[in-house]
Amino acid sequence: MSAHSPGQDARDSNHASPAPSPLLGLNPVGLMDGVLGGQATDWEPPLAEELESCFPGYTGFRFIDRGGMGAVYSAMQTSLERRVAVKILPPDLGRDTLFVEGFHREARLLARLQHPHIVAVYDFGRNEAGYLFIVMEYVDGTSLFEIMKHGQLPLQRTLQIIAQVCEALQFAHDHGVIHRDIKPTNILIDGRDSVRVADFGLAKLMQAESTTTAQTRSALIMGTPVYAAPEQRRLSTEVDHRADIFSVGVTLYEMITGHFPVGVFEPPSKKAGSPPGLDKIVTKALRESPAERYKTAADMRQAVLRAADRMSQPMIQRTISKRPMISMMTTVIVTAALIYLFDEVNKQVLQKIPPARTVQPLQNFTVVPLNKTFSLLNTRMTWHRAQVQAEALPEGELASIHSAAELAEVHQLLEEHGIRSGVWTGGLQIETQASDIYEWTDQTPWNFEAWMPSTGEPPVVVTEIQPKNDGALRTPRGDTPDWIELYNPSSKPVDLTGWRLTHFQGQGREFFEDRLGSGLPPGSPGLMLAPGEYRVIFCSAISEDEAENPQFHFRLEAQRGRIAWADPRGRIIQSFSSAWNNFPANASITSDTEGKNWGVSPHPTPGKPNPPPIRHLAIDVTPRPPERQAVMLLPQFNSRWCTAPLDRNALPLIRHRKK
Repeated sequence: MSAHSPGQDARDSNHASPAPSPLLGLNPVGLMDGVLGGQATDWEPPLAEELESCFPGYTGFRFIDRGGMGAVYSAMQTSLERRVAVKILPPDLGRDTLFVEGFHREARLLARLQHPHIVAVYDFGRNEAGYLFIVMEYVDGTSLFEIMKHGQLPLQRTLQIIAQVCEALQFAHDHGVIHRDIKPTNILIDGRDSVRVADFGLAKLMQAESTTTAQTRSALIMGTPVYAAPEQRRLSTEVDHRADIFSVGVTLYEMITGHFPVGVFEPPSKKAGSPPGLDKIVTKALRESPAERYKTAADMRQAVLRAADRMSQPMIQRTISKRPMISMMTTVIVTAALIYLFDEVNKQVLQKIPPARTVQPLQNFTVVPLNKTFSLLNTRMTWHRAQVQAEALPEGELASIHSAAELAEVHQLLEEHGIRSGVWTGGLQIETQASDIYEWTDQTPWNFEAWMPSTGEPPVVVTEIQPKNDGALRTPRGDTPDWIELYNPSSKPVDLTGWRLTHFQGQGREFFEDRLGSGLPPGSPGLMLAPGEYRVIFCSAISEDEAENPQFHFRLEAQRGRIAWADPRGRIIQSFSSAWNNFPANASITSDTEGKNWGVSPHPTPGKPNPPPIRHLAIDVTPRPPERQAVMLLPQFNSRWCTAPLDRNALPLIRHRKK
């Protein structure tokens, strides 16, 4: 499995609907939840090509996503030459007077929120074809949820994001709107690295309304339970803007620690080694009683910005900026004392690494000591940058591992700190032609290996891809996840533990990655693929029991996309050279048993040999020449080793040399 926020599986199990896709501004599946109350429909959305005649002034429609409550397309608004997102709803809903009233009320509410950190609503109404529609800002970005899946963010960046979320919420609260469902999936980071709060589908006017329909009452149900304030979970009618502040507190705690603040939770400083000053912010936002939380989102924003300022400025600099006359008089004394003490302090630091969970500021990242031998740099970076930063540390190198006991020790330390994402070591491939020859960059002997298993010959291949499943295959509980089909052409069973799927959406700027069998022992029954067997693997954001149904924890759902398929050791088995193009819902992309000749099939055959496709796709799946790779630990697989390209981002593991 790919690196993701610890506790994410628990989050997904708390609600039945799949997590939104990363481009939430384009996929507001929950946008009208407050009006529809989660109704489902068998309505089939129109083809993108059919919409241009129905929407004068808009061209170039492209299908993006659909849900039980409508479909979302992107289009070009010709008058302003800008790309927008257009959501259309099933025509049957337009015949429900109560629904139409609620739709217009919700759309007007959202249209009030014109703010740099809120996804904007441009227009809404009903066109001549009878479609209710809402036109929104096209957001080119990804969600905080997806970013957190790839590892924890630096504290400074975490606080910047939370400050911008608070700014957006304060604006909404000032306009009488409560979001009611703040969580990482509803926080977008656009192409300029700016926060955009999306999906105000559970929002309602603070002012009480005189009439309440059954659908409106369903809008008052709490948001995602793990992020919802206590008063929301009690279904209290006295829910105000302070419920959003609680949800921001949960999100902040999760961003810092990788866990949820459940029950009597440890403060972030003890859980993750963050500065103690953040504990007060988190605990105040998470008070049981709304009256004890921050009074406004603006108050919480100011507290967050002050904390960020304290972290970015040395103590003397902060003092000088606030009390210059007194500070300058003491600076000479303080400096002299520091010079006198420097040598002694330096000796003490070198002799004894600070205890675990303390954090030492170092430029724009922090060093997190694990024990006297190992530390982590708490920022994901490429391997080359990790090597440079490690060498800049006193007596530090990217870590080498020399025994099973030492690896077990490192794994235990990573587990204690909640690290689930990949971790760089100092193991480097000598040259691409000698793919099995590695060396430690600290010049110690290469006398121990703990690799993930490599593939057999011929390798397991992907033979069918269903990124637009709308009912062709359903799970026992009725979900319609996307899926891929695997085939084992060899004469021996294959263990699928650690096999990796990478999915590139659209033009490939956004990608999602996951591995099979996280946390399961190799050879688990659900992970064994028999000779000649075809196996369907779900691609779903819903967490299920992997032992019975291994899956990739992301959805495909893309009109255009391409994949890369790799074994646990890092060998690329299949890699699409180009993206597949648009094709009908419930059709699939199939290949021969070698996984090379691809085409579109209107009738998927999950778990069975594929018939000849009706349309050939010019897709080359031959992997590119191998790049130089480095050794990465995978904590979710007991810290066994894989290889990864040097330009991937991971947390660097540091080994401190003894004097």
